[in-house]
Amino acid sequence: MFLRFLLVNGLNTGLYWGLYLALLLISPYMVANALALVISVLVAYVANARYAFGVETSRSSLARYVVANGSTIVLRMAVSWLMVDVLTVPEQIVPPVAVAVTMPAAFLLTRWAMAVPASTASVTALAEVAPAPRAVARPAA
Repeated sequence: MFLRFLLVNGLNTGLYWGLYLALLLISPYMVANALALVISVLVAYVANARYAFGVETSRSSLARYVVANGSTIVLRMAVSWLMVDVLTVPEQIVPPVAVAVTMPAAFLLTRWAMAVPASTASVTALAEVAPAPRAVARPAA
């Protein structure tokens, strides 16, 4: 699961960085960063749900994912600000470092967001154990 998470988020980091660099041509780095993050978070939600964690997308898991990743976005923005404004790192190379620094927190938060609630898991487990209903043949009249 962690390796699939790394693959999905590695590819998503490429999307994020590409969007960031493109948006940087027309907007300040904080605007470019915020827009690139929002778009890439939505793409990552679908990819993580379907591929990394093998769960169906739903409104409730999307809500948990957005809440969980809100803290990751704030953390990445803080890392970006620290690197650009305090450490004077060139803003073009900041995104992958910010992602790497926040990856452990992102995995834990994503795993929580994708977890199937206990009540749903119980119903799913019962459905898998119970035999499927069969059609009953009726005698010809």
